[in-house]
Amino acid sequence: MNEPLNTSRPGISFSGKSYNKHPHWYNQPLRLTKEQKSDPLPVLDDFFECYHLNEVRQTLWEWLTEVLSSQRSIATEPHERNNYIYFYEKIEGVIEAVFVIKKKIQKHRYKREKRKLIKAAQPGKDQAVTMKGGTSSHKLAPAVETGNNEAAFNKPKQLIEYVDTDPMYVIKEVFTNESLSFLRDQLRDWLFVAISADSAIYEDGEQRKQLLVYQEQVLVLIEALFVIHSHNVEKESLQEQGKDADKPRLLSQDQIDNPMQVLIEFFRKFPAIYSIRELNDWMEAGIAYAGNYPDNMSELQVLLTYRNVLCLIKAAYQLLTH
Repeated sequence: MNEPLNTSRPGISFSGKSYNKHPHWYNQPLRLTKEQKSDPLPVLDDFFECYHLNEVRQTLWEWLTEVLSSQRSIATEPHERNNYIYFYEKIEGVIEAVFVIKKKIQKHRYKREKRKLIKAAQPGKDQAVTMKGGTSSHKLAPAVETGNNEAAFNKPKQLIEYVDTDPMYVIKEVFTNESLSFLRDQLRDWLFVAISADSAIYEDGEQRKQLLVYQEQVLVLIEALFVIHSHNVEKESLQEQGKDADKPRLLSQDQIDNPMQVLIEFFRKFPAIYSIRELNDWMEAGIAYAGNYPDNMSELQVLLTYRNVLCLIKAAYQLLTH
């Protein structure tokens, strides 16, 4: 990454926030030159040369964490926190959209220049590329045997009841039913509704900060468990699953090579009893949310996500201790 300059480039003066209210400039770009307005691609190139996409996400996340957790924050009320979370999501989406647009513009220009060269030399023929779509498979959990004398009052075992005897089965079932990308999205939405809920659980800024840090580390733990799961499934099954689930994006290469170390570091920082208490508070705050839930999130989905995360954390603890 190229280090960004501490001062503005020559010829570009910083106007400041107060000038944004000028009627002629209120909804117009202030920093771009005339040349940059006509061709913004160099601006995009310059930005992403200074900051990688993941670094932008990290910086935005640090800003949001500070806004939501500081005792003297401008977001002390639940409605204000919800507004800043919403703004954060939109800004992150804009940055990613700009990143995609930049790559598409560069690709388009490259193809256009290539066509010119081919036309000048020897005309080529376009080749169609056929993409085959993937399929997903779903396997049923093994049947649970029951005694005849218990037939009247009996229920199948819940997934979490297998943790002590077969933690890898529990991990496999979670990732069979939910893709890594879906779990990641659910944890993000669950966090935001819990932080925005008008609940005394996360009313204190320090408690909100602890939840933000915990959620981030849970995501790292889940990715490590996904890597462990990937090493224990058949190649054919993994290929089918990989089309529906993202690859880990928070783990370093060392962590991918040694995912058990991630588990060790997680429980060194967060004792098992802390996880149980935090997850219970997190679930309660998520269910207490009175606003409009994001897509694919609801009171029921909060409960289901809580169960999946609890299963994974308890299974991870069993892998370390047995």
